[in-house]
Amino acid sequence: MKRIVGILMFLVLITGCEKYVVEKSDITLSGKYVLSKLNVANVDQNQTPDSLYLLGSTYVNHNLPKPFDSIVIDDFYLHMDYSTIRLNLLGVTPTGKDIWEYGNSPNEIFYNILGNNSYNNGFIQFTYVTSTGNSATMTFLIEDDGFESLQLKSSGAWFESEMGQKQVMTLGLTRVGP
Repeated sequence: MKRIVGILMFLVLITGCEKYVVEKSDITLSGKYVLSKLNVANVDQNQTPDSLYLLGSTYVNHNLPKPFDSIVIDDFYLHMDYSTIRLNLLGVTPTGKDIWEYGNSPNEIFYNILGNNSYNNGFIQFTYVTSTGNSATMTFLIEDDGFESLQLKSSGAWFESEMGQKQVMTLGLTRVGP
């Protein structure tokens, strides 16, 4: 009897010390999103306070590529499927098809997911040609991939005109459709 109790205590000791890891589910980026809030942080030695943009406000930074240079909160849309992204909804055709400024066929914008594993959602990165003809690459950390929301944080951009100031944008997106 002592031997059975000893074996059971040993098994409890061994299995009780096992570290359990809850794996993150696969990211589900597909859908149409509207930008519902934008947080802009200036990373510099002066610790400039963050700027929060909410419903109806406009964020303008002409150092960023179009359409990220002028964003109206609650009027900036993006759509992702399993491999492409579309930016800046311009309107809807009479048949109900969305018209996008960037990413319409045949100029699709393909995105890559980098660093996605059980512990991290990873980064989304895409390159596109702006309306001015310049190539722009955007990289965002996928901070939160919720059921009805998505939070993306830019890797940041350095602006020489602002004395070496780095600016990081956090996009708070709300899913509005498939």
